[in-house]
Amino acid sequence: MRVHDITLTRDFSSDDLKSISIKAGRYLSEIILLKPDAIIDVKSLLGMMLSPLKKGFVITIRTKGKDEEEALDFMCEIMDSRQSGDVVLKAGEMV
Repeated sequence: MRVHDITLTRDFSSDDLKSISIKAGRYLSEIILLKPDAIIDVKSLLGMMLSPLKKGFVITIRTKGKDEEEALDFMCEIMDSRQSGDVVLKAGEMV
């Protein structure tokens, strides 16, 4: 299991959350976000949409499984992105 704490540097839009959930599905590992008020399965689109991620939130990213290190790297990169739209799927991009 891999665990990393991060402070969000921006708000995540519903499109960002949808894209993160879809891209997280590429990993075999379980990917969980821990907030003070919620435990979110990143691969669950509904779970992602029901728990907003806002600038200044401190979250814990937890990955567990065969590709946990790669999944954690992916999530850290996404959560640390500086601009809105960095994680949105581009037209024609494979899911």
